[in-house]
Amino acid sequence: MSASRKATTTTTDATDAFFEALASKDYEPLLHDTVGCLRIDLTQDGTPARSFITVDKGVVRISKRRARADAVLSCERALFNHVAQGKVNALAAVLRGELHVSGDVSLFAAVSRLFPGPPGSLKSFREREKKVLK
Repeated sequence: MSASRKATTTTTDATDAFFEALASKDYEPLLHDTVGCLRIDLTQDGTPARSFITVDKGVVRISKRRARADAVLSCERALFNHVAQGKVNALAAVLRGELHVSGDVSLFAAVSRLFPGPPGSLKSFREREKKVLK
C-alpha cells in the first residue's frame, strides 16, 4: 500500500464515512416524509466543527455551509464515531446526557434511523425493514 493511500485511510473515520455515504445517495426512503435541517456540532480536542444534514422528503444533502437548523445535535467527535459505527445507540446517548439535542427532536429521531445497529446485528433499520418485507 502506498504512503499516500495509508495517510488517506488513517484520516478517514466513521464520522467521515457516515457523511460520505449519506452524500452519495440521491434519495433516502426512510426519510420520505421528513423535512428539515439538522446541524451536527462535533468537538475534537476543543475544536468545533459543524455539518448540516438537510432533508426534503427523502432528498438528503450534506453541507458545511451555514443554514437555518431546525434541530442541533452536539457531542464529542469520538462519541459520534461510535454512533456512526453502531457501537453506541444515539437515542440512548441522548437519554444518558452524552449527546445533546435541541430544537425539533422528531427530526433528530428520523435521521437517527440512518445510524447502523450494533456490530454483529442487522446493520441498520433499513436492513431490518427489508427483511420484514421479504
